[in-house]
Amino acid sequence: MSDQNAVQEFDEQLGTRGLEGLWFNITEADIVGKEPRTTLMPHIWKWTDLYQSLLRAGDIHGLGGQAERRVLCLVNPGLRDLKMKRQRGTTHTMQMTVQLLKPGELARSHRHNFGAFRFIIKGRGAYTVVEGEKIVMEEGDLILTPPMTWHGHGNDAETLVWIDGLDNILLNSLQVISWEPYPGDFQPIKESFKSTAHWAGMARPVWEKAVGPLAYKWGETYQTLKHLEASDGSPFDGVALEYVNPVDGGHTFPTMSCGIQMLRPGEATQTHRHNSSTVYHAFRGSGVTVIDGKRYEWEKGDCFVVPLWSWHSHQNRSRNEEAILFSMNDRPMLEALKLYREEPGEGA
Repeated sequence: MSDQNAVQEFDEQLGTRGLEGLWFNITEADIVGKEPRTTLMPHIWKWTDLYQSLLRAGDIHGLGGQAERRVLCLVNPGLRDLKMKRQRGTTHTMQMTVQLLKPGELARSHRHNFGAFRFIIKGRGAYTVVEGEKIVMEEGDLILTPPMTWHGHGNDAETLVWIDGLDNILLNSLQVISWEPYPGDFQPIKESFKSTAHWAGMARPVWEKAVGPLAYKWGETYQTLKHLEASDGSPFDGVALEYVNPVDGGHTFPTMSCGIQMLRPGEATQTHRHNSSTVYHAFRGSGVTVIDGKRYEWEKGDCFVVPLWSWHSHQNRSRNEEAILFSMNDRPMLEALKLYREEPGEGA
């Protein structure tokens, strides 16, 4: 018997015993290497496609009873072939979706153990209710739903569109995910408010201990960006802010973080890379992001993903107007595991 046949026969025998041999030709191995590897792919979702699809989802017959919410998931092309739908995220750890809520509609309350946020991109006057507290939604607002908090949405104004960000892809891979409906269609709204829904930032009341709903109003966020406009900013991200969780002063969530950055007129950032993945939404303006040497041109409303360990830089295409990018990333998880890496590009 040849050596190759002997190894094959041995491998088959190991398989019957629930075992595998850890042997491979190191020069051909695709599971180890000096640099991080990923199946994620850079990709851009154009606003025209997103919005038209949302409107179609709002009008199409036959969705009744099949969907709790009118939501479209942004699926990374590198994950589209995975057999299990719940693994097909925007990245391998996070899911970005766009959601539409029409006037007069209610999205029934539920809760889950994965974190979620809403960044409002079109419309005003609708509301979300988190743990009984009503929070009015306006463009540019960021509203957090901490894990295991009851939440639902209502609209008595105009059609509203927002971005959802979730870490459910990560929790699915850990096989610890849970979800449950509210006992009844919609949770009651409290008459008085005492949670963190009305404050956000580094300051918090000393008597507030519980992790409740958090709301970051666009007016305050934008004021901070403009206040820092004359500063040096980040060489890689321009005038960039992280939404800090005021309860513990840490990242937005333990598993993912939200950011907002302003590229000043004509500003071009330096190139760098990191082993966290980032998903962007172009909230204002237009620009181009170069990912591993390829140009991805974006305009207001577009969303795009920068996979982990990809060289990237941003540029504002306008010489007169600012560009603003909202983003989510999985850096907090990597930092907690002491795995985070970042490198500047040449000349940085």
